[in-house]
Amino acid sequence: MKKEELKKYFEELNYDESLQNEILAYVDNEKDIESLYEKIKFLTKTGVPQEGIEMIINENPLFLTTTLETVKNNINFLKNIKLENIARTLEINPELLSTSDKTMSENYKLLKILMSEKDLMNMLKVDCEILTFNTDYFEKRLEFFIKNDLKDQIKDIILNDIEAFEDEEDEIDLEDLKAKYKK
Repeated sequence: MKKEELKKYFEELNYDESLQNEILAYVDNEKDIESLYEKIKFLTKTGVPQEGIEMIINENPLFLTTTLETVKNNINFLKNIKLENIARTLEINPELLSTSDKTMSENYKLLKILMSEKDLMNMLKVDCEILTFNTDYFEKRLEFFIKNDLKDQIKDIILNDIEAFEDEEDEIDLEDLKAKYKK
């Protein structure tokens, strides 16, 4: 596939010229163009609007090298856990498309151990970033919070203080988290 063909496809989707040029700047060979075409076509069918596709490409450069199979598997995973409004979810967390579905599944299972299905789904409707974390790291971080008597506050910490999962353990102000979330 040539850039001109992809450009024509974008025109059919009513992408403005500046967006077309921005997206086309990321691909330079026929294989990459074909791959991008297939992924955009699939995402469009899934309901992701052009602004969402633009956001995914801009905020998740790994998407460009992610295979169509991975993109499909990840969307199927999100459908299987009955996540509503997948298009919106991908706009908020575009890295979901380049994370392995195995990682997302393992992180989901860890969260299911700690909270009810309803609480988990409510949390994931707001933010799914936690599904993209390295599973070994995520598991250690969960153990850290549980060991420090914050098991029942994990959902709130994920929603309001996700950086606590990203910071080094010695950087986390446990007393502040306990004071903030203990009822």
